[in-house]
Amino acid sequence: MYAKLSQRIGTQVRAARHRAGLSQAQVAEAIHVPTLVLSRLERGRLLPSLPTLVDLCGVLRVSVDLLLSGEGRRFPRPRGPAGRWGGAV
Repeated sequence: MYAKLSQRIGTQVRAARHRAGLSQAQVAEAIHVPTLVLSRLERGRLLPSLPTLVDLCGVLRVSVDLLLSGEGRRFPRPRGPAGRWGGAV
């Protein structure tokens, strides 16, 4: 029942991560999970918890509905004195 949802979320997470120019290691560190967990999530082998999903949206600067359905919003990454991350992670 959840296989299609896991696959869809994983595909969207991977696409958003690539658009953001981030590695799996960078995203995994930012959301406080092992890289293996993020890898399994991106391959549709793991369904993220709600807190992990929210953390992913913050790091990848996308809406929850984008990760769930492929349709939603992308938010511009703030830039500022803190450099590429703009102090937001």
